[in-house]
Amino acid sequence: MKTTKRKFKNKVSIVQCLGHSSHHTHQLKPFEQLYHHVMNKLILERNIITPEVIDPFARCCLWGTQRNDINPAFLEQYTTHNKDALEFLCDIPSNSSDLVLFDPPFSNRQSDEEYGTSNLYTQPGYVVDLGLQCFRILKLNGYLIKCGYNTNPPYKGFELIHVKVCQMGASRNDILMSLWQKKQQTLN
Repeated sequence: MKTTKRKFKNKVSIVQCLGHSSHHTHQLKPFEQLYHHVMNKLILERNIITPEVIDPFARCCLWGTQRNDINPAFLEQYTTHNKDALEFLCDIPSNSSDLVLFDPPFSNRQSDEEYGTSNLYTQPGYVVDLGLQCFRILKLNGYLIKCGYNTNPPYKGFELIHVKVCQMGASRNDILMSLWQKKQQTLN
């Protein structure tokens, strides 16, 4: 039992995000820490000069080499694509990406504020399809950073590396940021 506790402690860290807005998740320190951790691994340890970073829900985050958002207001200044996230991911070649930033709207409120529509992310079939496409496009041992209110695996074949709990304070929900690694080449 002690081994399990020690192992679990190493996988979770808590960061105080009191007074910060969850509107642009990439601006929260835990997300930035995970992103820089992965980029350092890719560049310094694997010698990947320009890691391929895919962001299907980019909004105004410029970290991805391919950035998508269904809201056309972000297209000219922030994103490279303006499609539904699933359609965007389906167009990316298999085993071509080093990192996926998976930060969809967490709730109907956020979806309505950002996109003027109900949240597709809460529809189980859509979520499974997104996870499958993320698995497909990632290279073996590639990473996925997932933001949301749970740490469910994005799809089969991923191993949980670390979770950062972003404590928002007051009566606001904490945000969970989980780092996953693709550990198998195929699902068979």
